[in-house]
Amino acid sequence: MEALSPPRLRAWREELAPEADTLAGSLPIDEPINLMDRYARPLCLSLAAMVTGISRSDAERLCERAQGISAAAAEPYDTVLRGGAKSASAELRGYFPNGPEALRESGFVALSQTMPCILGNAWFALMQYPQQWSLLHREPELTEQAIEELLRYAGLVRILSRSATADIDLNGAFIQRGERVILRIIAANRDPERFSHPNQVDIARRDAGHLTLGAGPHACVAANLIRMAAVAITYPLVQGFASANLARTVEWQGGSGFRSPKSLSVCLTVANRESQIANRKIRT
Repeated sequence: MEALSPPRLRAWREELAPEADTLAGSLPIDEPINLMDRYARPLCLSLAAMVTGISRSDAERLCERAQGISAAAAEPYDTVLRGGAKSASAELRGYFPNGPEALRESGFVALSQTMPCILGNAWFALMQYPQQWSLLHREPELTEQAIEELLRYAGLVRILSRSATADIDLNGAFIQRGERVILRIIAANRDPERFSHPNQVDIARRDAGHLTLGAGPHACVAANLIRMAAVAITYPLVQGFASANLARTVEWQGGSGFRSPKSLSVCLTVANRESQIANRKIRT
């Protein structure tokens, strides 16, 4: 928790936000681009290097090995992927000998590989509701609230497994101690008894309590880091562009653990080209 303290998060955001703003300002208008390769992945790799304390050149070199670990997490029942991930983890461990466990090789993989997946899912969901993107463009100060809704609606993790620590009767379903329980996070986040109109994106939603980042003692230790990164990277995108429209069919990756866009080819538009040009001059 000390390694991910509020002062550290603020420092990382202060370093990441200008980089995101500059990169967003360089994105082309009205022509197809792969938003994952041109925007999400470079920023997440930069954040991964920043947080784990390695150089950007080392981060780029280690990225391919990290991809194998992420692929195994996306499809946990694939024994071949699992074997490759084990050897890749051992190799990466040599580059992160010091520092808190969460900020070593597992942190590098999470930020360089998993974080772009989270963003890809969130942005794809937002593009399915263009009026919500328009609202964010007009009121980018709602980005933090919007990220919570997008995590609920399009959170990355689909299932988790746990072992019951005691016998329990759960709404008529008897679970014995030691039995393996599959938790469908994606279904819980769309529970109509918990969320109104759960199958719609509503960035003004007041319903709270999604389980994308866990809850209570099992909450993700890096939840605040994930939220910070998602807001810092998404903010200049929705602020600078009035809409993002798919240019071609989304190519997906992953499996039963999680799925996300491998590529996200979009055309970014602005409401007023003159104001966009002026904004870019101000940035430079």
